[in-house]
Amino acid sequence: MELSKTDTAAIKGIAIILMLWHHLFLNTMAYGNLTNSLAVVFKVCVALFLFVSGYGLTKQYSQLDKPYFKNTLKFLLRRYVNFFLPYWFCFVLVVVVGNICGYSFSEAYPSSRNTLKCVLLDIAGQMGYNSYLNPWWFNKMIIQLYLVFPILFLIICNKYLSWVGLALIIVAQLYAKNILGHVFFIVEGGLPAFYLGMLCARCRLVPEANDGKWRPLLFFEGLFVCIGLAVLHLMVVKDPYVAVLIRALMALCIIGVYKSFGNQQTFALEFVGKYATFMYLIHMLFIKLIPGVIYGVKYSVLVFMLFVAVCLVAAMLIDALEKLSRYDRLRVGVVKLIDKW
Repeated sequence: MELSKTDTAAIKGIAIILMLWHHLFLNTMAYGNLTNSLAVVFKVCVALFLFVSGYGLTKQYSQLDKPYFKNTLKFLLRRYVNFFLPYWFCFVLVVVVGNICGYSFSEAYPSSRNTLKCVLLDIAGQMGYNSYLNPWWFNKMIIQLYLVFPILFLIICNKYLSWVGLALIIVAQLYAKNILGHVFFIVEGGLPAFYLGMLCARCRLVPEANDGKWRPLLFFEGLFVCIGLAVLHLMVVKDPYVAVLIRALMALCIIGVYKSFGNQQTFALEFVGKYATFMYLIHMLFIKLIPGVIYGVKYSVLVFMLFVAVCLVAAMLIDALEKLSRYDRLRVGVVKLIDKW
């Protein structure tokens, strides 16, 4: 399966839309059971982001002439620069605005007596679920996945080892609470979807809808499987470790459904996906600061549309500020220095 940059942006757009619904309505029964159930299922957004990350990294790494130690180190450094510099820019804005508007460090880190330590760990993306904003737990997981990526790449380069690796990941995930406890990414649920994305970059896991007459069939097949997995997730699977595997398969189905559209226009999704990173980093701040405004509308769909609009506009403003301050040039400059090394 081939995913272009346009496809990647559109899938990120889908993922961030699902994430906003997930964080808006999870355990918020005021809008009904259906709204809450969709919020539970829409945690698949994490698997979608991880899938795209694994896919993109594999495609980029495959283009290295000689992926030896030095080139691998440079590759990872570039990846971390592209992750951390936008995150730090947004971190400063969020923390300043949050503290001015009443969301203090003591409220964000209630169980810690050492605020400075928490802030420094948050800057390093290592606070996990205790981050200044809860969704930033994802940072810790993706940072660790970047570290193990070169090892995973060596595994998927072998036709037989790649499937053995997938089987081992499934087994490890199923027995994670018994054999691994709280070992970083396995429990967080990152590895299955990330590894599936890597496999899709090397193998044909999702059929291409090159012939127009097959697109409706692929669309409905993918849709029915996705709905079936969602029902299984809600009604049957209660174990969070198994749910992670279900969501990884759901992500694969969602991407299959998206690809069944062929070359249809997805401008709106691509546009939203362009700002997905900043929307992910800031959206929870609005829920913390202005819940009365966000939840002030009676109908869940209207609440959601308002929230998407607010987050998208805020992300666009942050993107413009980054360019206006020339902070984005710092990232480009650091990457060039790494390339010259």
